[in-house]
Amino acid sequence: MTLRLRLTLLYIALLAAALAATGITGYLIASHRIYASLDSSLTLRAQAVAGALEPLGADLSQVDIEKNRNELDDLSSPDLLFQVRDTDGSVLYSSAQPPSGSLPPPDDTRALVGGFSTKDVRGQETRILYQPLLIDGSRQATIEVGESLSGAEGAVSEIRDVIVVGSLAALLATAVLGYTLSGRALQPVRNVSQVARDIEETADFTRRLDQSAGEGEVRELVTAFNAMIERVEQTLAHQKSFLADSSHELRRPLSVLQTNVDILSRPNLSQAERERCVEEVRAEAQVMRKLIADLLMLAREESQSIQRVRVDFSAVCERALARVKQDAHELTEEIESGVVVLGDGERLDQMVGNLLDNAVQYTPREGRVVLGLHRSNGRAQLEVKDTGPGIKADEIAHVFERFYRGESARANRPAGTGLGLAIVRYVAEAHGGTVSVVSEPRDGTKFVVELPIVGDGAARRP
Repeated sequence: MTLRLRLTLLYIALLAAALAATGITGYLIASHRIYASLDSSLTLRAQAVAGALEPLGADLSQVDIEKNRNELDDLSSPDLLFQVRDTDGSVLYSSAQPPSGSLPPPDDTRALVGGFSTKDVRGQETRILYQPLLIDGSRQATIEVGESLSGAEGAVSEIRDVIVVGSLAALLATAVLGYTLSGRALQPVRNVSQVARDIEETADFTRRLDQSAGEGEVRELVTAFNAMIERVEQTLAHQKSFLADSSHELRRPLSVLQTNVDILSRPNLSQAERERCVEEVRAEAQVMRKLIADLLMLAREESQSIQRVRVDFSAVCERALARVKQDAHELTEEIESGVVVLGDGERLDQMVGNLLDNAVQYTPREGRVVLGLHRSNGRAQLEVKDTGPGIKADEIAHVFERFYRGESARANRPAGTGLGLAIVRYVAEAHGGTVSVVSEPRDGTKFVVELPIVGDGAARRP
């Protein structure tokens, strides 16, 4: 069963329940009022008959009836019967023709206290009021007033028919209107399904839905779908680019390895040449190992979660700086103690190490590298400054891209992989932080990483 049909049936069911409740309530109220009006009419006629018999003597007799026959005859009507019955059960007066037996006698209780009863009179259900006629507190007769229920039942039946027919017409109209409106409301969903099928069949992730069609939740659905497809398209493009770049970067060390293996296979190779080839193989293997490790980490960045523990970021910076202090560069530290962040200590150590390694590699021996860490506006601010050749303005926007290496990088560090700063950006953003760079050619470079801090308490060493 389609969603459109289910929605239509839901509309019909809800309306049917509402109409049933309203119809039954209206029917009961109308029926009650019609029968109450009938009882009220009988009561008024009985009072009129009693009034026509006054004044009476101590006993009601046929003589009294004859004296007041004209008044009683004036109260007669073709749709309403009444009669006067004495205490012996004899009918003293009847508006019916013939007069005898027009209304059945009351039982003893109703004869004494009065009341309404529904009985069959000449094949018709008749509503009868039995009202005792009292003289000096003593019952002298019973006034009986009756009217056929055919009129009341006909009115009630008409009301019932109107309710039923009106309800069926409303349900039919609701079915047609609901099916039409639900079709229009679900059109964007069908469009989404159609575009999804087209993408599945053609692998064309450039397809998009028209965001101007629909409002409210429909527009939100279209926007979310387009955003999802755009994300998938970007992910696929990223994967293709990643595979292409990875293949390209692995080609050079593999070529070097192949060349040295071919040289080592020569029979008359000198010991010095052999040692040189082995050293080159070892160096290229090390480059490949680091490249593959970096590639694996970046390849998992979409799904790999960052470990979340309290990390003494100050200690991380001190250890990273200690690893490069044996270099001849002038290294200066401005590290504020007790800076604690929430994250993965190993990844943070790799981030700081990459920044320091980058600064050392591109700074002349007589140059200077400064590592600074301090708190600023509730965040940990890491700065790595160098006095190297700097970065050209048109290259700054690309320095965090994978495998990107500017002119200065290729000239000063030909063996680099171009992944170090990409890893820095990934680690910073994975920890809820940011990374930026400020540089001028021949005036050095400064990288700034900002991470949220978690407090001034003691941190767990990574």
